[in-house]
Amino acid sequence: MMNLAWIALSLITAPAKPADDQAYFAIFAETKVMRIAGMPAIQMPKLPPGVKLPPGISIPGMPSKLLNVRLWSPSIAPDSATATLAPPSGLKLGSSLPLDLFRPTPSSGGNGAGGGSSSGAGTIPDLTIKVYWGSSDTVKEGQPRVFKLADLSPEQLAEMSKRSAQMGPNVKESYFYKPNWTTGYWPAAKQKGSVEDDASLLGKYNLESSYAGKVSMEVPTGVDFLSPIEVTSPDISQKVDLSGSLAFGWSPISSALGEVASIFAMEGKNTMILWSSSENYTANLLADNSFLEMGEVRKRVDDHSFMGPDTNRVSIPAGIFKDADFVMLNMIAYGPGTATDGTNPLARLQTKSTLNLMLGGKKTKN
Repeated sequence: MMNLAWIALSLITAPAKPADDQAYFAIFAETKVMRIAGMPAIQMPKLPPGVKLPPGISIPGMPSKLLNVRLWSPSIAPDSATATLAPPSGLKLGSSLPLDLFRPTPSSGGNGAGGGSSSGAGTIPDLTIKVYWGSSDTVKEGQPRVFKLADLSPEQLAEMSKRSAQMGPNVKESYFYKPNWTTGYWPAAKQKGSVEDDASLLGKYNLESSYAGKVSMEVPTGVDFLSPIEVTSPDISQKVDLSGSLAFGWSPISSALGEVASIFAMEGKNTMILWSSSENYTANLLADNSFLEMGEVRKRVDDHSFMGPDTNRVSIPAGIFKDADFVMLNMIAYGPGTATDGTNPLARLQTKSTLNLMLGGKKTKN
């Protein structure tokens, strides 16, 4: 079922803008919460010093801080190449983070996607996609936009397949692989990238590599992990009524620059329903926004694709998810960051807070 989701999203979203031929280094800092409506948030006892949950374990309702490091460079690094990040002490990750290196090969499709997989090569799923957008108690005039995969031209199918391979679940998050580029990354396999609850991003980060140069970046006061997204409405400790208009609200998020919410649902095997808080229908309406630069976030707030930081409530039209088998809400709040200018590699740090909320549906147990 999720394969159909990736195919559909690749159809109606714009592909990621390719990077220039410039080495660059990025630190992505995320605060993440997962909730399930009808299930109270679990309060875990404080673990003893040095004891952590196993990698990959997510506790519903418990926020976590995650860090991902990437170094992209426009060449294939030699076998002996190394790259290491020295983080500030406040991050509580030790004095050195060695980056693993990925070098794309023809066998991985040139983009590191592991060759990818298609949802039945040569077979077009009988899938209808209904897209809604904007805050409203009722469905707005001109909605939904309806797409059918079976109506696509061969050219559209080829583009859809290409995008699906780039953004699908076989591509490791935020790697943005390119042919003949080396990607340095942390955390490595079996590492979650989680940090302590009281860890801070503030301070100096020093990257050194044997093949792509070195750079230092200072993270100033005012740039840190965002607070978790806390739902104020509906009451998600109870089962959510999806038949009427849904008022989705959240507590103010300090330092947020802009926010966006979306909902994905399946109705049977052949109908996908999508909603976005964006007030405008655009090519990137439901794109995987990952981490966006501050200027891009402000631009999308200005054109009402994103909600402004003073917004903390949005209405979802009545009835559009009443017959869905399952309904998942996702929200992203984008925070401030920092960047270097004129360095090689260029360096930047970006922050966001995310919420994954299972709202319910006919086939969910809540």
